[in-house]
Amino acid sequence: MGAMGFAMPGAMAAERVSTSRGVQAPRHPAQAAPRAPQARRAEARRPSRNASARTRVASRTHVRTSMSDMQARPRMRDMPQELIPVIGPDMRAGIPTDPRGACLAATRRAEAVHGVPRGLLTAIALAESGLHAYALSIGGRAHFPQTEEQARALYASVPPQRSIMAGCVQVNARVHARNSAWPLDPMRSADWAGGIMARWAAETGSWSEALRRWHGGSPSSTQRLVCRVRAKMEVTNPDSTLFDSYSCNGALAERTRRNGAAHLATAQRLSN
Repeated sequence: MGAMGFAMPGAMAAERVSTSRGVQAPRHPAQAAPRAPQARRAEARRPSRNASARTRVASRTHVRTSMSDMQARPRMRDMPQELIPVIGPDMRAGIPTDPRGACLAATRRAEAVHGVPRGLLTAIALAESGLHAYALSIGGRAHFPQTEEQARALYASVPPQRSIMAGCVQVNARVHARNSAWPLDPMRSADWAGGIMARWAAETGSWSEALRRWHGGSPSSTQRLVCRVRAKMEVTNPDSTLFDSYSCNGALAERTRRNGAAHLATAQRLSN
């Protein structure tokens, strides 16, 4: 920052030099004309230009510091291995053995545990796997094994270079579950998804932004992603107003809703 100075009267204006603090001072201070008492009192009441400048600088520094603090706050990592839950045997009590019933029970439990809006995680699972605990998308091709054993065997046979989306909420296994088949456990995968969604929503203040992060989409894709899940939520929680601010294609939403209703009805029947 350049030197700042006070206006000096008469010839003394030409005699200013910079001090080590950057404030302009007269070369011969003793020669400065004395000020009248009234002028000194008025000047004492008026903040100096230096003081005003320091206030402005301090204010800008505070803004920069506040923004830096906000940017430095811990952000939810995209590969949060610490969130993979440990599920005890007592937590599996009453979980259906059918893959669709198991996925439904797991998402409903995760919604309650993590404070996710009712029906949202179930709607995501409907959109991702059709509520199927052992669903696998291998290189883009869908598979629906009927048992966890069959799913694990297929999972283990996939070459390392092939992509795998696995389980009830279709976890990207190559990213989040290297050397592990935990996404095929509906309780663990739903609990993991519920924890991620809740933390992203808390971080961003928006469930739609959390949903966009979940899908890894760009901001421009938010509308499409929200409309897809909103149509499923009209089945999983018809009273929800979570995404009412989004305007969605009616015909497309109706097809998505019918598909979700069919899968949900199957899951509910098999979970009883």
